[in-house]
Amino acid sequence: MSKKLAERVDPAFLREQGKREANKKQARKLTFKLELITTSEGQTYEEWEKLGHLSTLMERLQFVGQFSCQRALQNVYIKRYTKVGYPPNSGFTQPKHITAEIWAVMHITGKSKEVVAGYIEEDVFVIVFLDKDHQFWPMSK
Repeated sequence: MSKKLAERVDPAFLREQGKREANKKQARKLTFKLELITTSEGQTYEEWEKLGHLSTLMERLQFVGQFSCQRALQNVYIKRYTKVGYPPNSGFTQPKHITAEIWAVMHITGKSKEVVAGYIEEDVFVIVFLDKDHQFWPMSK
């Protein structure tokens, strides 16, 4: 390297810091836990794949997963049932190994009857049921 070029380029440790502000801490993104899915009630992955719901669910998980838990709840991508524990008229029996007090559902599209049901623990939506017929919390007719 020529002496002129060496004089013009400051080493990285001598360069002045820019005036960019420090990055603000961002809220943690919502994540999903799939290991507790119960297949004794609801459906399996294979059943949802045959019905064409599995790819829709994966796209929805990817979409909702870009938001914080608080934002997903505010935008009603996920709905919590806070006034009761386990839904009293549920078509599913609460698994004995799950002691969640507040349950939640997420529709796989904005207006679908198909939902995944589970609960939220910190910033993690723990999916317990794949529910193609909305039997976890049946809607009154």
